[in-house]
Parts: sequence; structure tokens; C-alpha cells
Amino acid sequence: MCKKCKSSYERDSYEYLWDHDEVDHEEYNKKAYKDHHKDKETCVEEILHAILIAQRKAGDDHHGKHSYDVYEEEKKRKKNTIPFILYCGNCKPFKATGATTYTPYSKQKKFACISSFIFKIKDLDDKCATLELLIIKSDQKCDDTEPKSPCSQIDGKKVDDLVKTGIYINVDLSCFCSITCLPAVYL
Repeated sequence: MCKKCKSSYERDSYEYLWDHDEVDHEEYNKKAYKDHHKDKETCVEEILHAILIAQRKAGDDHHGKHSYDVYEEEKKRKKNTIPFILYCGNCKPFKATGATTYTPYSKQKKFACISSFIFKIKDLDDKCATLELLIIKSDQKCDDTEPKSPCSQIDGKKVDDLVKTGIYINVDLSCFCSITCLPAVYL
């Protein structure tokens, strides 16, 4: 539970324990130390950490298997990503924008600006996270379509159309107050 979510009753109950002789102060200090360091991790950070572990575990399942077995597993399209939406301190969904390049029919490289509310965690370090922007590939056919909200980006779209962009951003996790996890998918 994050520090902001703790009630004053929970914090005060630890102080109450000090008044009793039967309390094992060494055990109390260990618990207080763990609680203190756990509180340094935000609720969002805890969830992102759990997602990262699950994604890494799903990605490591091919280790030591024969190529035929891997091929059979790939055909089943095992879920390996938990996409999510972040919310800023003002309770508004966080939208990130990044750029990539593409080569159209003219064969001259061009820039493409991509905006998204949906992310995949790539790395987590201290209070920083590296996120990859995810998009619905059918949305990129029109250059003017920029999602106005998370729902406008995903509502009624095919799950199989969610794709990685290769665009990464680094974010300070202290800027976010909540997270919504989408159903696990294969990317």
C-alpha cells in the first residue's frame, strides 16, 4: 500500500505498540524498516514492477527449448505484454508523443509523429521507468488521427491491431497517481 493511501489509524497503531512491554522491539524495528522502504515505492511503481517481472517471465519461456517447440508456441501466440494507461496527479490520462521515421512509396525517409495513451514497460530503475508507446495500427493510416482519450484510442478496435512502435520515453514515476492495466496481449 502506498504512503498516500495509508490511514492515520495504521500509522498511529505502530506508535501505540511502543507503549506495551510485551512488544519485541527488534521485530518492530525490522517491520518499521521494511514498511519505511516499501513506502518509498509508489503504488504505480509497485504495479509496474510486477508487470515487468511477468513480462520478463513470459519472454524467458523459450529458453532451452527446441526450435520446433518454440515454433509451436509462437503459433499459439502466448500473451507476453500487459499494456497500461497512466494517470497524472490531476487524474487526467497521460499521453506521450514521440517520433520515428518511415519510408513511403517515394522512398525518401520521412518523420512520423506518434501519440499514445497506451504503454508497455521496458525497464524500471529507481523512480524512473522506460516505456514504449503502443498504438493501434489501423489508426496510423490517417495522418490526422491523434487519440483524444484512451477510450477513443482503443474503443471498438481489434486487440490484434495493438502494436509496438519502437518509440521509448523515460518518465519520473512520482508524476503519476494511478494506473489502469489492460488485458494481457501478444506483441
